[in-house]
Amino acid sequence: MATKVLVIDDEEDYRIILQEVLRGAGFEVRLAEDGEEGLALLRESPCDVVLVDWMMPKMDGERFCREMRAVPRLKDIPVVMITVKQTVDEELEALHFGVDDFVVKPCKAPELLARVRAVLRRAENRRA
Repeated sequence: MATKVLVIDDEEDYRIILQEVLRGAGFEVRLAEDGEEGLALLRESPCDVVLVDWMMPKMDGERFCREMRAVPRLKDIPVVMITVKQTVDEELEALHFGVDDFVVKPCKAPELLARVRAVLRRAENRRA
């Protein structure tokens, strides 16, 4: 069974690029254009990992993470934040609200896949 990834980003072109990279690596991918849509998709059918953009209209990545972590059956899903933010203070802030790792936009496919696989391994180790 393929690992399920939810990609949440308000930039359609970037969502498609991420989808192609992830599908090419064997992941099953669902797409959402903002945090509200992403949270609704997760509530309907949880996934194994979430990639979420930090800055989006309606519901940004921070609010998405806080709301997702408040739902008991979703709280342990690993989250990789997609961001243009790059300061240590910003990374610490994101870790505080529930992010497991970061990918800086624009990211290279090998880095994206390595970070997704790493958060999945850590989640599996916590369950073991």
